[in-house]
Amino acid sequence: MRRDMITGITGVIGSIIFLYLTITQIRDIPNLLEPGPKLMPLVAIILIFGSSIGLLIKGFLDRKIPEKPYFPQGGIRKISVSYFLLVLFGVSMGGFGFLITAPIATYTFIYNLKGENKVSRISAVIISVLVTAGLYAMFIYGFKIKLPTGILFN
Repeated sequence: MRRDMITGITGVIGSIIFLYLTITQIRDIPNLLEPGPKLMPLVAIILIFGSSIGLLIKGFLDRKIPEKPYFPQGGIRKISVSYFLLVLFGVSMGGFGFLITAPIATYTFIYNLKGENKVSRISAVIISVLVTAGLYAMFIYGFKIKLPTGILFN
């Protein structure tokens, strides 16, 4: 059985379990004007369920194609370095804030995970700034969540 199919089956089973738990455990407040606390988990469960079905179909259609190794040469090292960088940037966000660490983190992740692809420095800088601006707008204006400003800039 292919990895796609195993992941798809796991996602479908997990989605069904979490759907049951969401429906039975999360209580709606009566007369609530907003969609309620069940909306976000249900949307996530539907997305995971749909993606899992897609993986099952892809795995079934590609069953005769030989699978490539899960981690290419040096892949485990890249994932380990990325995890370390994620922790480092999470900790440094407390000192320097979101607007300083997010573009640096994005730029570093682009170069760490690019593999054999050629990425120009200017495009990596542009992508980093755009991703930071998009995340900032999403959290500040969309979700109304304050982002860390950092101890140095408070």
